[in-house]
Amino acid sequence: MTTVAKAKERLGWCGGDDTHVAVAIWNPEDVKERAKALGIKVTDEQVNDILDRLDEKQDCSLGISWDTVDCYLDDYRKA
Repeated sequence: MTTVAKAKERLGWCGGDDTHVAVAIWNPEDVKERAKALGIKVTDEQVNDILDRLDEKQDCSLGISWDTVDCYLDDYRKA
């Protein structure tokens, strides 16, 4: 599970507080709003699962996009 605390810990290796980094943050509301727009009902647990999968399986060449979120949401539409 990725939490804010774990993300901060992972960023610790980047250097000091003044080190520049590029970070994209996706939160539960992003996934919930997208699901609603697509007419897909998801529970809080499913939203957390999607966020975990996005974080664990992201591709450095492609990143995380709305298309990626849609793919994971589609798994729940089919379930």
